[in-house]
Amino acid sequence: MNKKIGVAIMALVVTMSVGFTSVYADPASDKIKVQQIQTKKNDLVIKVEITDNQIEAIIAKMKINENNIAKIQKDIKQDQMNILDIEGNIKAEQILFNKRMRAMYMGGSSSFIEVILASKGINDFISRVENVKMISKFDQNVIGDLKTNEAEINLKKVALDTKSTKLLSLRVDNKKKLATLTKQKTDQIILVAQLNAEENQYGAQMVTDQAGIAKEVALEKKTNEAIFSSNPVLAYASDFLGIPYVWGGTSPKGFDCSGFTQYVFGHFGVNLPRVSEDQQNVGTLVSRADLRPGDLVFFGTPAHHVGIYIGNGNMINAPHTGAVIRVQTLNSDFTYGRRVTP
Repeated sequence: MNKKIGVAIMALVVTMSVGFTSVYADPASDKIKVQQIQTKKNDLVIKVEITDNQIEAIIAKMKINENNIAKIQKDIKQDQMNILDIEGNIKAEQILFNKRMRAMYMGGSSSFIEVILASKGINDFISRVENVKMISKFDQNVIGDLKTNEAEINLKKVALDTKSTKLLSLRVDNKKKLATLTKQKTDQIILVAQLNAEENQYGAQMVTDQAGIAKEVALEKKTNEAIFSSNPVLAYASDFLGIPYVWGGTSPKGFDCSGFTQYVFGHFGVNLPRVSEDQQNVGTLVSRADLRPGDLVFFGTPAHHVGIYIGNGNMINAPHTGAVIRVQTLNSDFTYGRRVTP
């Protein structure tokens, strides 16, 4: 997140804090309001995840496109060098042909006519004509082959130039798409901050049983610890709790959602595809009712997000930009799970 976005979010939080100073006397009403805000936020978080996925896809396409551009430009340069070499060879062959003709006969003749007219008798004449024909045909074949190669390389170069033009145009289009998605993502982050501020303000007005909440949190923590310790995949995944979300991240320095699942399962020898929409085709299909800790859980069709199920309707995942790897409930757009056995 850049500095400008951070400043904008801080400003929104301050604004929201000032805007909710009145005391709410109806805890039930506040609870309903918080639930409504949470629903809005959940829908927006899903949009953030989708945008993250789209940005990752564009970045991946841009990397492939840049590699293709570099390769084609290298091929074009090589073809240009090949054409120059062939043109040089053609000139050299023409010069060599003339030199051979002059060296064959006395007097330094420089043309076929002079060579033929210098013959002594009919037999010598016929011999000279045949020799001239043979040499001429050989050199013409050599030069003809070189020109054919030159034409073929020129055609290949034209095709490469055309492809290069298309790839350069695609580069411009991808940059525009990335800029649009990045702007969209900035707006979404600001809206999430606004909803967080609203949720915090209404939540502060709710009269809750703190002891009951503490007990519930302790029980959930104990349950999660037991689940993590009993499953090697989850135990390993829990080592990365708190690692920040990073677009395209595939290492403990920072993960995106599919980079996290790929890294965790890769530790156990399971090679998952790079992106979530490809990972959703791996393993055995599992319904929500049949989910078991360690299953992959997917959201959207095609999948725009993926996590690892830990039980009790919860998952460990890299949620979205600005968040860290954490445990949270399955989003409302959960589609299905996939069971991949390490």
